[in-house]
Amino acid sequence: MKRTLILSSFLLVSLPFYFVPPAFSQSTPNTEQRGERFAEKLNLSESQKNQWQEIKKSSRDRILAILTPEQQKQLENTPQQGRGKNWRELNLTEEQKTKMRTITQETRQQMQAILTPEQQKIWGEMKKNRGRNR
Repeated sequence: MKRTLILSSFLLVSLPFYFVPPAFSQSTPNTEQRGERFAEKLNLSESQKNQWQEIKKSSRDRILAILTPEQQKQLENTPQQGRGKNWRELNLTEEQKTKMRTITQETRQQMQAILTPEQQKIWGEMKKNRGRNR
């Protein structure tokens, strides 16, 4: 039970970062390509792409503001590929985890709000299948 709670908390906190480029460095070709494929699968309009980028940036900035300078530095030094695995190593406080969950939920709601019903359906399927493709 505790393991399931920890895993679901981790997934909840890390989901926005699946769509966010590295916080402190240039986007890598992999993240840029992933973002392009994502936008293509959802058939996002230019306006939606711009809104999506703004939501991602706002979410990233809000989450970084929660982290201590030491945590930010540790995250900065983490390779992009390992970011999802290393959130646990940041030793987040319960308050930080709670704030991150709130930001995550708000981010999802904002992202979903800019999508059409058909795009929302596709995004839901993409999220369901995400773990299966690894």
